[in-house]
Amino acid sequence: MRTLIQQVHIYLSLLSFSSLCVFGVIGVYATMAPKWEDRPQPPAKRWEVPFAAPKDLDDEALAESVRRQFGPPLSSPVAQRFLRHTPAGRLQIDLFHVNGLTRIIVHEDHLQLEESRAGALEYLNRIHATTIRNPSSDWRLRAWVWYNELAVWSLLGMALTGILLWLTLRLTHKGAFVASILGAAVFLLIYWRLQ
Repeated sequence: MRTLIQQVHIYLSLLSFSSLCVFGVIGVYATMAPKWEDRPQPPAKRWEVPFAAPKDLDDEALAESVRRQFGPPLSSPVAQRFLRHTPAGRLQIDLFHVNGLTRIIVHEDHLQLEESRAGALEYLNRIHATTIRNPSSDWRLRAWVWYNELAVWSLLGMALTGILLWLTLRLTHKGAFVASILGAAVFLLIYWRLQ
């Protein structure tokens, strides 16, 4: 029985290894990084493309049409709160995605695009926080989200099989006993302080 538990423990850890590495790296980054407003922002790339804006579409339908044609692949359908009008009365569409922000301003005969890309660590920070509650039309992002979900459940499985492995030793490993008591105490202290 112990051999089977060890095999399950090992394979669960290998299955979620890369996702858990991302969690660890991003945990350190998020702890050390300055506040969002204090972080240096990368320069934005700007360009224009020809576009004949249909007159019969409302703002939401026009924004979705523009997103499908010109938006980045990882952008989600446009939410109403990301639609604005410029002081000149032109529709402004903000497409937030894990790679950064793409802002599109619709003119009568062209689109004005501005793209700010996230750095590598910020990209990993955003993608690690993306869950199954964040719908995406891109298959790559959906695949990562489901892999993340699997990694979280694998981590829970590793914790449970680790406890089972310790129990099969008949609780003789004193270091494991001390570690479990300290871990539970730290968890309860943090939980209590966050209340």
